[in-house]
Amino acid sequence: MEHHRPNFRHHLGNALTTARIRYIAAVLIGLLITTGNARAAGLWVANENSSTLAEFQGNIKKPHRQIKDSADLGGPSTIAFDSGGNLWVTNFNGNSIFEYTQAQLRKLKKHVPTPAITISQDTGGNLSGPEGIVFDASGNMWVGAEFGPVIVEYTPDQFAASGNPTPHIILNSVGGFSSPSHLRFDTAGNLWVVDEGVFPNGNGGAGEVFKYTHAQITGLSAGTNNVNPVFGISINAFDHLETIAFDGGGNLWVADEDASLVYKFSAGDLGGVGLDQDLTPAVVLSATARGGSCNMTIDAPYGLAFDNGGNLFVANAGSGGCSGSLAQFSPGKIGSTGSPKPQVFGTAGLVHPNALTFGPTVP
Repeated sequence: MEHHRPNFRHHLGNALTTARIRYIAAVLIGLLITTGNARAAGLWVANENSSTLAEFQGNIKKPHRQIKDSADLGGPSTIAFDSGGNLWVTNFNGNSIFEYTQAQLRKLKKHVPTPAITISQDTGGNLSGPEGIVFDASGNMWVGAEFGPVIVEYTPDQFAASGNPTPHIILNSVGGFSSPSHLRFDTAGNLWVVDEGVFPNGNGGAGEVFKYTHAQITGLSAGTNNVNPVFGISINAFDHLETIAFDGGGNLWVADEDASLVYKFSAGDLGGVGLDQDLTPAVVLSATARGGSCNMTIDAPYGLAFDNGGNLFVANAGSGGCSGSLAQFSPGKIGSTGSPKPQVFGTAGLVHPNALTFGPTVP
Protein backbone atom coordinates (compact mmCIF):
# COMPACT_ATOMS: atom_id res chain seq x y z
CA MET A 1 0.00 0.00 0.00
CA GLU A 2 0.84 -10.27 7.82
CA HIS A 3 3.01 -16.41 14.97
CA HIS A 4 4.83 -17.06 17.95
CA ARG A 5 3.65 -14.46 20.41
CA PRO A 6 5.04 -13.84 23.89
CA ASN A 7 3.48 -11.76 26.64
CA PHE A 8 4.30 -8.16 25.77
CA ARG A 9 3.62 -6.21 28.91
CA HIS A 10 4.87 -8.34 31.76
CA HIS A 11 8.42 -9.10 32.83
CA LEU A 12 9.09 -12.80 32.51
CA GLY A 13 11.06 -13.28 35.74
CA ASN A 14 10.06 -16.47 37.49
CA ALA A 15 7.02 -17.28 35.39
CA LEU A 16 4.40 -19.61 36.74
CA THR A 17 4.15 -23.06 35.21
CA THR A 18 0.71 -22.21 33.84
CA ALA A 19 2.05 -19.12 32.09
CA ARG A 20 4.87 -21.15 30.57
CA ILE A 21 2.44 -23.73 29.24
CA ARG A 22 0.27 -21.00 27.72
CA TYR A 23 3.30 -19.41 26.10
CA ILE A 24 4.53 -22.68 24.56
CA ALA A 25 1.03 -23.47 23.31
CA ALA A 26 0.73 -20.04 21.75
CA VAL A 27 4.07 -20.45 20.00
CA LEU A 28 3.04 -23.81 18.56
CA ILE A 29 -0.30 -22.44 17.38
CA GLY A 30 1.49 -19.48 15.88
CA LEU A 31 3.86 -21.75 13.99
CA LEU A 32 0.92 -23.66 12.52
CA ILE A 33 -0.92 -20.54 11.45
CA THR A 34 2.09 -18.57 10.22
CA THR A 35 3.78 -21.34 8.25
CA GLY A 36 0.46 -23.05 7.71
CA ASN A 37 -0.40 -26.02 5.57
CA ALA A 38 -2.43 -25.55 2.42
CA ARG A 39 -4.10 -28.92 2.98
CA ALA A 40 -4.79 -28.49 6.70
CA ALA A 41 -5.53 -24.77 6.88
CA GLY A 42 -7.07 -22.09 4.75
CA LEU A 43 -4.86 -19.64 2.89
CA TRP A 44 -6.55 -16.23 3.06
CA VAL A 45 -5.88 -13.10 1.06
CA ALA A 46 -7.47 -9.65 1.07
CA ASN A 47 -8.30 -8.17 -2.34
CA GLU A 48 -7.57 -4.47 -2.06
CA ASN A 49 -9.45 -3.38 -5.19
CA SER A 50 -12.57 -5.54 -4.95
CA SER A 51 -13.61 -5.36 -1.28
CA THR A 52 -13.44 -9.15 -0.97
CA LEU A 53 -11.55 -11.64 1.15
CA ALA A 54 -10.77 -15.00 -0.43
CA GLU A 55 -9.88 -18.33 1.16
CA PHE A 56 -8.11 -21.14 -0.69
CA GLN A 57 -8.18 -24.71 0.61
CA GLY A 58 -6.08 -27.50 -0.83
CA ASN A 59 -5.05 -25.58 -3.94
CA ILE A 60 -4.78 -22.02 -5.20
CA LYS A 61 -6.64 -22.43 -8.46
CA LYS A 62 -10.03 -21.34 -7.16
CA PRO A 63 -11.26 -19.81 -3.88
CA HIS A 64 -13.07 -22.14 -1.51
CA ARG A 65 -15.08 -19.24 -0.06
CA GLN A 66 -15.17 -15.45 -0.17
CA ILE A 67 -16.36 -12.60 1.98
CA LYS A 68 -18.00 -10.07 -0.31
CA ASP A 69 -18.82 -7.02 1.78
CA SER A 70 -18.69 -3.93 -0.42
CA ALA A 71 -20.77 -2.02 2.12
CA ASP A 72 -17.95 -2.11 4.67
CA LEU A 73 -14.64 -3.16 3.12
CA GLY A 74 -12.63 -0.43 1.42
CA GLY A 75 -9.05 -1.34 0.62
CA PRO A 76 -8.73 -4.47 2.81
CA SER A 77 -5.07 -5.29 3.38
CA THR A 78 -4.16 -7.96 5.92
CA ILE A 79 -6.01 -10.77 7.69
CA ALA A 80 -5.21 -12.26 11.09
CA PHE A 81 -7.01 -14.78 13.29
CA ASP A 82 -7.42 -14.51 17.04
CA SER A 83 -7.22 -17.51 19.38
CA GLY A 84 -10.94 -18.16 18.91
CA GLY A 85 -10.61 -18.53 15.14
CA ASN A 86 -12.31 -15.20 14.41
CA LEU A 87 -11.08 -13.29 11.38
CA TRP A 88 -9.81 -9.71 11.68
CA VAL A 89 -8.90 -7.56 8.69
CA THR A 90 -7.33 -4.13 8.38
CA ASN A 91 -9.38 -1.75 6.25
CA PHE A 92 -6.81 0.62 4.77
CA ASN A 93 -9.05 3.21 3.10
CA GLY A 94 -11.50 3.35 6.00
CA ASN A 95 -8.89 3.64 8.79
CA SER A 96 -10.59 0.76 10.57
CA ILE A 97 -10.33 -2.90 11.56
CA PHE A 98 -13.18 -5.42 11.18
CA GLU A 99 -13.97 -8.72 12.86
CA TYR A 100 -15.92 -11.53 11.18
CA THR A 101 -16.66 -14.34 13.60
CA GLN A 102 -16.06 -18.01 12.90
CA ALA A 103 -19.82 -18.52 12.95
CA GLN A 104 -20.17 -15.92 10.19
CA LEU A 105 -17.46 -17.62 8.14
CA ARG A 106 -19.38 -20.90 8.21
CA LYS A 107 -22.41 -19.21 6.64
CA LEU A 108 -20.70 -17.30 3.83
CA LYS A 109 -22.37 -19.30 1.08
CA LYS A 110 -25.80 -18.19 2.28
CA HIS A 111 -25.20 -14.78 3.85
CA VAL A 112 -23.24 -11.59 3.20
CA PRO A 113 -21.84 -10.77 6.63
CA THR A 114 -21.66 -7.45 8.41
CA PRO A 115 -18.61 -7.02 10.66
CA ALA A 116 -19.34 -8.19 14.19
CA ILE A 117 -16.94 -5.59 15.59
CA THR A 118 -15.51 -2.42 14.06
CA ILE A 119 -12.48 -0.64 15.52
CA SER A 120 -12.37 2.88 14.11
CA GLN A 121 -9.69 5.54 14.08
CA ASP A 122 -9.03 7.12 17.46
CA THR A 123 -9.24 10.85 18.09
CA GLY A 124 -5.45 11.10 17.95
CA GLY A 125 -5.41 9.80 14.35
CA ASN A 126 -3.05 6.92 15.12
CA LEU A 127 -5.00 4.25 13.22
CA SER A 128 -4.39 5.91 9.85
CA GLY A 129 -3.82 3.65 6.86
CA PRO A 130 -3.76 0.34 8.80
CA GLU A 131 -2.05 -2.54 7.02
CA GLY A 132 -0.25 -5.25 8.99
CA ILE A 133 -2.03 -7.00 11.87
CA VAL A 134 -0.85 -9.73 14.27
CA PHE A 135 -1.84 -11.07 17.69
CA ASP A 136 0.54 -11.86 20.55
CA ALA A 137 0.32 -14.72 23.06
CA SER A 138 -1.78 -12.65 25.44
CA GLY A 139 -4.29 -11.87 22.70
CA ASN A 140 -3.18 -8.28 22.19
CA MET A 141 -3.61 -6.91 18.66
CA TRP A 142 -0.67 -5.15 16.96
CA VAL A 143 -1.22 -3.06 13.82
CA GLY A 144 1.11 -1.20 11.46
CA ALA A 145 -0.52 2.13 10.56
CA GLU A 146 1.26 3.41 7.47
CA PHE A 147 -0.04 6.97 7.58
CA GLY A 148 0.08 7.20 11.40
CA PRO A 149 2.93 6.59 10.92
CA VAL A 150 3.16 4.34 13.98
CA ILE A 151 2.72 0.82 15.28
CA VAL A 152 -0.22 0.48 17.66
CA GLU A 153 -1.28 -2.19 20.16
CA TYR A 154 -4.79 -2.82 21.49
CA THR A 155 -5.64 -4.99 24.49
CA PRO A 156 -8.46 -7.57 24.25
CA ASP A 157 -10.72 -5.33 26.33
CA GLN A 158 -10.26 -2.53 23.81
CA PHE A 159 -11.50 -4.59 20.86
CA ALA A 160 -14.16 -6.64 22.66
CA ALA A 161 -16.79 -4.30 21.22
CA SER A 162 -16.98 -1.69 18.48
CA GLY A 163 -15.44 1.69 19.23
CA ASN A 164 -12.53 4.03 18.58
CA PRO A 165 -10.20 3.37 21.50
CA THR A 166 -6.88 5.14 21.93
CA PRO A 167 -4.27 2.39 21.43
CA HIS A 168 -2.79 1.01 24.65
CA ILE A 169 0.71 1.28 23.14
CA ILE A 170 1.83 3.64 20.37
CA LEU A 171 5.31 2.75 19.10
CA ASN A 172 7.55 4.92 16.93
CA SER A 173 11.27 5.15 16.31
CA VAL A 174 13.19 8.10 17.72
CA GLY A 175 13.56 9.68 14.29
CA GLY A 176 10.09 8.59 13.18
CA PHE A 177 9.00 5.89 10.73
CA SER A 178 8.28 6.84 7.14
CA SER A 179 5.58 4.24 6.39
CA PRO A 180 5.40 1.31 8.85
CA SER A 181 3.08 -1.35 7.54
CA HIS A 182 3.43 -5.11 7.83
CA LEU A 183 4.48 -6.93 11.01
CA ARG A 184 5.77 -10.36 11.99
CA PHE A 185 6.94 -12.00 15.20
CA ASP A 186 9.71 -14.56 15.00
CA THR A 187 9.96 -17.61 17.26
CA ALA A 188 12.03 -15.65 19.81
CA GLY A 189 9.32 -13.03 20.18
CA ASN A 190 11.17 -10.32 18.27
CA LEU A 191 8.93 -7.91 16.35
CA TRP A 192 9.86 -7.32 12.70
CA VAL A 193 8.50 -4.25 10.96
CA VAL A 194 8.37 -3.32 7.27
CA ASP A 195 8.94 0.39 6.61
CA GLU A 196 7.83 0.47 2.99
CA GLY A 197 10.09 3.15 1.64
CA VAL A 198 8.55 6.60 1.31
CA PHE A 199 11.98 8.02 2.11
CA PRO A 200 15.39 6.68 0.97
CA ASN A 201 17.10 4.27 3.34
CA GLY A 202 20.68 4.65 4.57
CA ASN A 203 22.12 2.79 1.59
CA GLY A 204 20.30 4.63 -1.18
CA GLY A 205 17.40 2.24 -1.65
CA ALA A 206 13.78 2.65 -0.63
CA GLY A 207 12.46 0.75 2.35
CA GLU A 208 13.84 -1.07 5.35
CA VAL A 209 13.00 -4.05 7.55
CA PHE A 210 13.46 -3.36 11.28
CA LYS A 211 13.73 -5.65 14.29
CA TYR A 212 12.63 -4.85 17.84
CA THR A 213 13.90 -7.42 20.32
CA HIS A 214 11.66 -9.31 22.69
CA ALA A 215 13.24 -7.38 25.56
CA GLN A 216 12.39 -4.06 23.94
CA ILE A 217 8.78 -5.09 23.37
CA THR A 218 8.28 -6.37 26.92
CA GLY A 219 9.73 -3.10 28.19
CA LEU A 220 7.18 -0.87 26.45
CA SER A 221 4.81 1.09 28.68
CA ALA A 222 1.28 2.30 28.10
CA GLY A 223 1.10 5.38 25.92
CA THR A 224 3.60 6.68 23.37
CA ASN A 225 7.03 5.02 23.15
CA ASN A 226 9.78 6.47 20.95
CA VAL A 227 12.26 3.61 20.72
CA ASN A 228 14.71 2.77 17.96
CA PRO A 229 14.89 -0.80 16.68
CA VAL A 230 18.19 -2.58 17.34
CA PHE A 231 18.60 -3.89 13.79
CA GLY A 232 17.59 -2.96 10.27
CA ILE A 233 18.12 -4.28 6.73
CA SER A 234 18.31 -1.56 4.09
CA ILE A 235 20.06 -2.55 0.89
CA ASN A 236 20.46 -0.27 -2.11
CA ALA A 237 18.36 -2.59 -4.31
CA PHE A 238 15.19 -2.16 -2.24
CA ASP A 239 12.51 -0.28 -4.20
CA HIS A 240 9.16 -0.53 -2.40
CA LEU A 241 8.71 -3.23 0.22
CA GLU A 242 5.47 -4.88 1.28
CA THR A 243 5.29 -8.06 3.37
CA ILE A 244 7.78 -10.41 4.99
CA ALA A 245 7.67 -14.08 6.01
CA PHE A 246 9.90 -16.54 7.85
CA ASP A 247 10.48 -20.05 6.53
CA GLY A 248 10.96 -23.09 8.77
CA GLY A 249 14.68 -22.42 9.06
CA GLY A 250 14.21 -18.90 10.40
CA ASN A 251 15.27 -17.25 7.15
CA LEU A 252 13.58 -13.94 6.34
CA TRP A 253 11.86 -13.43 2.97
CA VAL A 254 10.93 -9.96 1.72
CA ALA A 255 8.54 -8.96 -1.08
CA ASP A 256 9.59 -5.93 -3.14
CA GLU A 257 6.48 -4.88 -5.02
CA ASP A 258 7.95 -2.23 -7.32
CA ALA A 259 11.07 -4.23 -8.20
CA SER A 260 9.06 -7.46 -8.72
CA LEU A 261 11.61 -9.38 -6.68
CA VAL A 262 11.54 -11.61 -3.60
CA TYR A 263 14.60 -11.60 -1.35
CA LYS A 264 15.82 -14.18 1.16
CA PHE A 265 18.10 -13.18 4.03
CA SER A 266 19.78 -16.01 5.94
CA ALA A 267 18.86 -16.59 9.57
CA GLY A 268 22.53 -16.32 10.54
CA ASP A 269 22.63 -12.71 9.32
CA LEU A 270 19.63 -11.55 11.36
CA GLY A 271 21.20 -11.39 14.81
CA GLY A 272 23.33 -8.29 14.37
CA VAL A 273 23.05 -4.82 15.81
CA GLY A 274 22.74 -1.55 13.93
CA LEU A 275 20.34 0.04 11.51
CA ASP A 276 20.88 0.27 7.74
CA GLN A 277 22.68 -3.08 7.51
CA ASP A 278 23.73 -3.67 3.90
CA LEU A 279 23.25 -7.42 3.90
CA THR A 280 23.82 -9.60 0.86
CA PRO A 281 20.66 -11.57 0.02
CA ALA A 282 21.12 -15.33 0.08
CA VAL A 283 18.53 -15.72 -2.70
CA VAL A 284 16.82 -13.34 -5.11
CA LEU A 285 13.75 -14.62 -6.97
CA SER A 286 12.58 -12.93 -10.16
CA ALA A 287 9.84 -13.58 -12.69
CA THR A 288 9.67 -16.05 -15.51
CA ALA A 289 7.35 -15.45 -18.45
CA ARG A 290 4.18 -17.42 -19.07
CA GLY A 291 1.13 -17.15 -21.32
CA GLY A 292 -2.11 -15.30 -20.66
CA SER A 293 -2.92 -11.85 -19.32
CA CYS A 294 -0.99 -12.62 -16.14
CA ASN A 295 2.17 -13.37 -18.06
CA MET A 296 4.75 -13.00 -15.26
CA THR A 297 5.08 -15.46 -12.39
CA ILE A 298 6.34 -12.78 -9.98
CA ASP A 299 4.50 -9.57 -10.77
CA ALA A 300 4.41 -6.82 -8.13
CA PRO A 301 4.74 -9.37 -5.28
CA TYR A 302 2.86 -8.31 -2.17
CA GLY A 303 1.99 -11.26 0.08
CA LEU A 304 4.29 -14.08 1.21
CA ALA A 305 3.59 -17.23 3.22
CA PHE A 306 5.11 -20.68 3.80
CA ASP A 307 3.29 -23.94 4.48
CA ASN A 308 4.59 -26.83 6.61
CA GLY A 309 6.15 -28.43 3.56
CA GLY A 310 8.35 -25.41 2.88
CA ASN A 311 6.37 -24.30 -0.17
CA LEU A 312 6.47 -20.55 -0.77
CA PHE A 313 3.21 -18.81 -1.71
CA VAL A 314 3.40 -15.40 -3.38
CA ALA A 315 0.44 -13.05 -3.88
CA ASN A 316 1.14 -10.86 -6.91
CA ALA A 317 -0.71 -7.54 -6.99
CA GLY A 318 -0.33 -7.64 -10.76
CA SER A 319 0.34 -5.05 -13.44
CA GLY A 320 -0.94 -4.15 -16.90
CA GLY A 321 -3.83 -6.43 -17.85
CA CYS A 322 -3.27 -8.74 -14.89
CA SER A 323 -5.49 -8.03 -11.87
CA GLY A 324 -3.53 -10.35 -9.61
CA SER A 325 -2.28 -13.91 -9.19
CA LEU A 326 -1.09 -16.52 -6.71
CA ALA A 327 2.05 -18.58 -7.27
CA GLN A 328 3.20 -21.61 -5.31
CA PHE A 329 6.91 -22.51 -5.45
CA SER A 330 8.26 -25.83 -4.18
CA PRO A 331 11.27 -25.83 -1.82
CA GLY A 332 13.55 -27.20 -4.51
CA LYS A 333 12.80 -24.24 -6.79
CA ILE A 334 13.70 -21.47 -4.32
CA GLY A 335 17.04 -22.67 -2.99
CA SER A 336 19.12 -20.40 -5.21
CA THR A 337 18.86 -17.13 -7.10
CA GLY A 338 16.90 -17.35 -10.32
CA SER A 339 13.52 -17.23 -12.04
CA PRO A 340 11.79 -20.41 -10.88
CA LYS A 341 8.70 -21.89 -12.46
CA PRO A 342 5.82 -22.16 -9.99
CA GLN A 343 4.40 -25.53 -9.13
CA VAL A 344 0.87 -24.04 -9.20
CA PHE A 345 -0.36 -20.71 -10.56
CA GLY A 346 -3.84 -19.25 -10.19
CA THR A 347 -5.74 -16.06 -10.94
CA ALA A 348 -9.36 -16.81 -9.94
CA GLY A 349 -10.90 -14.65 -7.23
CA LEU A 350 -8.04 -12.14 -7.16
CA VAL A 351 -8.14 -8.37 -7.65
CA HIS A 352 -4.91 -6.72 -6.46
CA PRO A 353 -4.32 -9.26 -3.67
CA ASN A 354 -2.42 -8.06 -0.61
CA ALA A 355 -0.97 -10.00 2.32
CA LEU A 356 -1.31 -13.79 2.72
CA THR A 357 -2.36 -15.49 5.96
CA PHE A 358 -2.83 -19.13 6.88
CA GLY A 359 -5.75 -19.58 9.25
CA PRO A 360 -7.80 -22.35 10.80
CA THR A 361 -9.83 -24.47 8.43
CA VAL A 362 -13.49 -23.51 8.50
CA PRO A 363 -15.89 -26.30 7.41
